[in-house]
Amino acid sequence: MLRSKYQTLTDSFSENVFKARTQSNPIMLVVLGYLLLIAIGTALLSLPQSTTRPIDFIEAFFTAMSAVCVTGLSVVDIASTFTHTGLWILVTLMQLGGLGIMTASTTIILLAGMHPGFSHQSVFFSEFTQEGNIDAGRILKAVIPFTFVLELIGGIVYFTQFESMETYDRVFCSIFQAVSSFCGVGFTLFPDSLESFQYNPVMNITTCILVLAGGFGFLAIAELRYIFDFTHKEIRRVSLHTRIATYGTIIVIVASIIVFSFTEWNNLFSGHSFSENTQSVLFMAFTSRTAGLNSVNIPDLSQASLFFFIIIMFIGANPGSCGGGIKITTAAVIGLLGINRLLGREKTQVLGRTIPNNTIDKAIRIFVVAIVVIATATLILLCTEIPSGAHYADNGPFLKILFEVVSAYATCGLSMGLTSELSLVGKYVICVVMFIGRMGPLFLISAVAAKLQDTAWFAEEDIMVG
Repeated sequence: MLRSKYQTLTDSFSENVFKARTQSNPIMLVVLGYLLLIAIGTALLSLPQSTTRPIDFIEAFFTAMSAVCVTGLSVVDIASTFTHTGLWILVTLMQLGGLGIMTASTTIILLAGMHPGFSHQSVFFSEFTQEGNIDAGRILKAVIPFTFVLELIGGIVYFTQFESMETYDRVFCSIFQAVSSFCGVGFTLFPDSLESFQYNPVMNITTCILVLAGGFGFLAIAELRYIFDFTHKEIRRVSLHTRIATYGTIIVIVASIIVFSFTEWNNLFSGHSFSENTQSVLFMAFTSRTAGLNSVNIPDLSQASLFFFIIIMFIGANPGSCGGGIKITTAAVIGLLGINRLLGREKTQVLGRTIPNNTIDKAIRIFVVAIVVIATATLILLCTEIPSGAHYADNGPFLKILFEVVSAYATCGLSMGLTSELSLVGKYVICVVMFIGRMGPLFLISAVAAKLQDTAWFAEEDIMVG
């Protein structure tokens, strides 16, 4: 009898634990991981050994948040505020933020000879692939070496361009810039970002390659690496995801080149040679979506260029990458949905395939949440950052604030100079927007917009639209 009661209690306890584990949301692992890293980064950056002067909590917190969320917005001058210790901490935060908490934790688990649990793997796969049958170790073996090799090559190239520095500063600056470029952070150790290298082809090409690789998506890169079968001498078929990611990236870059050439060739770039203008346009086209690095002074750009910046920052990079935004594939799915509906098709079709309805629903939710977050944050900043009773004939502050909010949400890091002028409330608002933007579909779709079970069906009733 006693054993029976004990067995019953044991079974009941096991069942409850199992139920709690299965009902828990694994996405919260990512959220808590990022929050913990931000807290640790804030504490470390606040240490006297990390700074050249005492800094406020909000300055340390904002910098840590920006580094972990790979944004690049800053309320302090990075190079003059932090010591080499503080800058090494920033490099670590940028690297972990770029690759993702789940990548780092999975690496540690695999190196320890353990295997990640199902919940851990489900979150990990959602960052890198839409498939659920890929071994985590295989993904890591592709992601980690690829990242460090590219950053190493980029650092070596950068090293050749910093000849005026002392050896240690030269090495560190090369590493810092390579990590910042690949992870799309946008932090630099130069007061004017990369404006002093505006017409340096080596710096421009290297930065563009690192930014493109970091924002392209690890799954797409892994597929394209093995696109040619040397054994059978044929081109392997790649997934629809990789094809849309590739075509979408090309379309955005080409469109950016065309728009920036049209808006700035005879404006900001007037009086310069064809080669110099080409370098500036290409740099803007490759880095403006997610990197936060600039070779021109952003406020000097035309209104048309700034508005286009907002659009491509909002779109961002590809899924499974270091970049932010709603993602190119998300924008592509929404665009394809509209095109197919205009053509009278019930299904969303492209390249001989039909996109599942749950993917379309997820893309719409991502888009709607992004619009709501950006609109809300912009409205708050319009109230907190503009003096009461102030009136502007040209509505100047609106574009400046909208630009800042979209840049934060897209984890891009470009700014029209508003970051350092933000009020305390404004800084916290931008921090929240950066965090939401970094979590993106992982947090907002899986945690906030969790699936709800329909408990009842209601009668249909039509309304007029359009």
